[in-house]
This record gives sequence, structure tokens and C-alpha cells, in this order.
Amino acid sequence: MSPQEPSNVRLLRHLLRDYYSKVKLDLPPDFMLREFAFQTFTGRNYVRHLSFQSLASLREFLSRETPRNAYYSAAIYRDPAATSMEDKGLIGAELMFDIDVDHIEGCKATSIQADNISLHIINEECIELGKNHELRLLDTLKNDFGFSNDEILIYYTGNRGFHTVVRPKDDDWLKLPSPQRRELVDYIRGIGLNLRVLLPLRKLSKIRPEIAISGGWRRKIVNAGLSYEELIEGGEDLIIKRSYVEIDEQVTPDLSRLIRIPNSVNGKSGLPSKVLRDESELIDFKYGAYLSPFQGKALVKANITLPKLRIFNDEISLVKNQTLLISAPDAVLLALNDVVELLKLL
Repeated sequence: MSPQEPSNVRLLRHLLRDYYSKVKLDLPPDFMLREFAFQTFTGRNYVRHLSFQSLASLREFLSRETPRNAYYSAAIYRDPAATSMEDKGLIGAELMFDIDVDHIEGCKATSIQADNISLHIINEECIELGKNHELRLLDTLKNDFGFSNDEILIYYTGNRGFHTVVRPKDDDWLKLPSPQRRELVDYIRGIGLNLRVLLPLRKLSKIRPEIAISGGWRRKIVNAGLSYEELIEGGEDLIIKRSYVEIDEQVTPDLSRLIRIPNSVNGKSGLPSKVLRDESELIDFKYGAYLSPFQGKALVKANITLPKLRIFNDEISLVKNQTLLISAPDAVLLALNDVVELLKLL
């Protein structure tokens, strides 16, 4: 820790140090073959090309360095600590899918730009929209691609969405090159969907349930519950709106993509990433302050003026340089985004 480090950062790092000294880290069995990367608090640079041979050494690093964000690679390498991608020796890469809820139609997230401070806050309604898209993704992964429950890891990222990682038993999936992974994205998002090829509409007087047997997007059409008239009128746009998944098109094809370490704290929200073991846990998952490992109250000093701000289920008013007492989850989130200076946790 640098003696020049702001007191706000020192207190945040103290909280994280205490958290990482106790938390259970949830990593794949082959984590020794993964590259690890961390974002620092000061400068917010990324430290990459690290590897760990034990969970104890990783925990010690997290407790000592207390990074803002912590990641490991979707890719498996022969030498993950090599400083060039060519020298790492790529063995394969898991499939990764990223759903950012603020990209979904209907999500009304809060975005604030003031005094060189950028604040982006999602809400429970946005998370519920994201859960619906995550359920669609799981349906596709299982019923269209044939993956089983124990090959799929779902988790809430701790901020604005869900990550899904497929750890396939068949090594051929791990070796899938980027262009073919892009085709998975196109299929999941319905890009290039041609209704005239998919269904011979002129020969149908209604959408027959038996069409679902053939699987794929024909099954999705039946499951979407569209009438023949709706299908004729809305066409591909309506089908896609009802059945596609809003995944980030850039993430899945990227073999060097980083995965947030499950149970590590998200440096934007102060909430840990949370593994959701199955669909029932996903359905039951609720966004809220209870997710924060930092509970109680906190004394903060406002860095900007915001007449009305909703965080979790709390409404807060800030006046620049004013000191006020707020909940610890709110305080940590605002302090991580430089909206307030964290003075003391009570």
C-alpha cells in the first residue's frame, strides 16, 4: 500500500482484504493452467500474465494486493504466465456468454455524468429482464447444443448482468476456433434468420405443435406461443424479439476473454459475483443490498451534488462536501465510483 494512497482507497482496500481472507474461491480444477489478471485500484491498470499453483497462493495475493477486479482466463494454456499469447501455448478455451442487462430493451438503468464522475446503476427490474434472457440461453445450450447441467456454470457478475461458462466434456468444443464461435452467437441472437426457409408458411393454415419436434428455431417459434396471424404479420422481427438472447457479440468469439473469479468483488458495485447452481437458483435470485458482504452503516462525504439517487431500494440525496450516514452497501458502491469518500464503517 502506498503512503500516498487516498484514505478512501485505503479503507476500501481494508474491507476487501478482510473479505478475501475469509471467502471461499470457486475456481475450475485446472486453474493452474489459466492466466490470471487483476485491475488495480490506483491507475486502474491491468496486471496480466500471472498464474497460481494453489488456492492458498491466490488467496494470499488477493489479501495482499486487494485488486479492484479479479479474473481468470476462459482459455487453458501450457504456460499461462508467458507474457505473449503465442508463447502461452493455447490448449483450448471454454465457451463464454455475457448478458449485460442494460442492453436489453425495457431496462431503465440510471446513468449519471457529473464533475468527471461516471455512475451507472442497474435495478431489480433490469435484472429480472436479464434472468429471462439467461433462461433462454440455458434452453438453447441444453436443447439445441446438447450440453448438460454439469457442463454449464451460471453466475451473476456482481453488477449489470450474467456470465455463462460452458466447460464441455468433449474437448472438440474447447478447440472451436473464433469464426465458429461467432456462428454460435449468430444462431443464439437469430442473426440471418429467414422465415421463408425456416417454415413453408404458404402451406400452413396454423402453427402446428409437432413442428417443435424438429428442434432449433422451429421449436423456439412454437414455444414462443405465436399465432399464425402474428407470425405472418410480425415475421422474423417478432420471432427474434420473443426468442433471441441478448448476448454480447464480442465476448463469445474471443478466445482470450477473461472470466470474473466467482465470489470476487465487482469493482463497480461492491457486490460479489455469485454462482447460481441451476435454473431454480437463477429463478429465485433477487438483486438487492443483501448481496453485499459489507453490511451496517457508513459515514461518507459527498464529492458531487445529486438531488435524488436510487440505489438498491434506497433513495439518497447528496450535497457536495456534505457528510451523511447511509447504508454500507450504498456507501461502498458510491465510494468505488468516486461519488462519495468513505470515511468510516459503523
